[in-house]
Formats: sequence, structure tokens, C-alpha cells
Amino acid sequence: MYKGYTDEQLVELLKKGKDKAFDELYFRYRDLLVRFVYARMKSVPISEEIVQEVFTTIWERRTTILIQKSFMAYIYTSVRYKTLDYIKSHSVTDQYIQEVLDRNTVTQTYTNTTEDSIYYEELQDAVDKAADLLPKKAKEVFILSRIKHYSNKEIAEELNVSIETVKYHITYALKFMRTYLGEFN
Repeated sequence: MYKGYTDEQLVELLKKGKDKAFDELYFRYRDLLVRFVYARMKSVPISEEIVQEVFTTIWERRTTILIQKSFMAYIYTSVRYKTLDYIKSHSVTDQYIQEVLDRNTVTQTYTNTTEDSIYYEELQDAVDKAADLLPKKAKEVFILSRIKHYSNKEIAEELNVSIETVKYHITYALKFMRTYLGEFN
């Protein structure tokens, strides 16, 4: 419906609450932005989460959004800043969570000191407790994705759900885990 419109026209329609204009902007830039973030993050789920958060913010602020230059410059700048924020606030926790989930790496790399061992045991317990608190479907997706290293497509086939549903559950589980494990930052 809006494929022939310019970004600027779509933004004006978005300000008027036209959700189809938002959809067009989303589909026009989503994949490009995910690849842009992936170049730095090396994680598709995290890249998708960052892009999704930026678009969610745009939707929430649609009536007051102020774009000085082009929408493309605005969206890339927003995604770049959101990526930097993510790196600053999550890099240490995410690294430790991944190492705990990958028990072989933890055993080989972090058995040097008693302090490291205690820390990782506490973190493992916290990760297990957090996973237990997830809703059933989010927990299943989280385990298949982060522990068994299934692809989104494999998870979708295994659980007989869409890939978008898998992405939603991964995003939800990661946000929940980060919040729950905040003390390990």
C-alpha cells in the first residue's frame, strides 16, 4: 500500500497514527539494521532485539517524533546508540551467562581460583532459577536456543510454532534473564 512513498511521507503518515506506514518503514529497514548491528554484536537474536527496541520506541513516540535529517540517518543513529548502550550495560553479564551455559568452557577456563569457582556456581544457580521462572514456552525456547544451540528455524519446527514466535520468546527470555541476573553486572 505504501511501497511507493518516500521515507519522509511515511514518517508524516506515522505521526498521524497510520500503522501501515510504520509497517512499511519497519520492513524497509529491519533487515538492513539487523545486519548493521550483527557486524558488531555477532548475535542474530541480540541484533534483532536491539532493532526491535528502536522500532518500538519510534512507535511509542510516533506523535512527537522529530527527525532533523533523513529517516535513514535517524534510524541508523538510533540503532548505533542503542547498540552501544547494550554493550555497556550487558557485555559482562552476557559473557558470564554464556560461559555458565557452556559448562565445558567454564570448566576448562575458570577453575583457576576459588573465587571464580564460587562466582560461577552462584551464577549457574541464578541462571537455573531464572530459567525456572520463565513461562513454559519461553523456557522451552530459551533452552533450545541457548543451551542446545538450535537455530530459530529448528526451534520453530520442533515446537510447531512460527519463527516470529520463537524470536519473541527469545527476546522475552533474554530480557527477563538480564533483569533477574542484574546483580551479576
